[in-house]
Amino acid sequence: MARDHALCLTLGLREGVLRLYQWERPTISFGRNEPAKGLYREDKAEEEGVGFVRRPTGGRAVLHHEELTYALVFPVGAFSGLKRAYRRINQGLLMGLERLGAEVELASPDGPSLRPDAGPCFRQPAEGEVTALGRKLVGSAQVRMGASVLQHGSIILDGDQGLLQGLRCDGGSVPPPATLRAALGSVPSLPRLRRSLVAALEATLGGEWGEGSYTKDEKMAEARLLAHYEDQEWTWRY
Repeated sequence: MARDHALCLTLGLREGVLRLYQWERPTISFGRNEPAKGLYREDKAEEEGVGFVRRPTGGRAVLHHEELTYALVFPVGAFSGLKRAYRRINQGLLMGLERLGAEVELASPDGPSLRPDAGPCFRQPAEGEVTALGRKLVGSAQVRMGASVLQHGSIILDGDQGLLQGLRCDGGSVPPPATLRAALGSVPSLPRLRRSLVAALEATLGGEWGEGSYTKDEKMAEARLLAHYEDQEWTWRY
């Protein structure tokens, strides 16, 4: 989270950054303003080896396990508005998954606008999110930081997010999300998935693309932000 935040703060003029990554252990991330305090069994999470963190972006709780996380940073004015940017990015993700053979679509504009306290992210899709088999496959959220925007998202490869629900104090059942395994019959290799997503986003968003390494400024900003995202008061602030 500190690294994605740092990329947003240090973004150069007319630049953008795409980062694709996985997590070292199962981790539940909360949306920036999502209620979490007292809603999760922290003792059981520790026994299960599950960590908690709060994202800089909005949205609702996601279990980062058997999934691929994307972070896309871009200037505020790059796509004529944040809502248009959100839709363009999701269209690129849709194209990348279609190229792998998945039958996917964007959730209807008539879909619900979900509150931060509406429960886990993959409970139901919001407008414009990528779905498969009638269920959410990619959950996404944005935040504006000055002249830059960070859009985060989680692409479910396998599993049912059941561990997240099992750690909630309120219990109850939630329909499982769509997965790439269900949509394709198997989980594609990560290099193949990354290549397909990058090519589709490049075609959809335009611009000149190339691989890069983290700059000194990005690393310094990440180091400054690390304590903030490790702070339990931030993680459990709501």
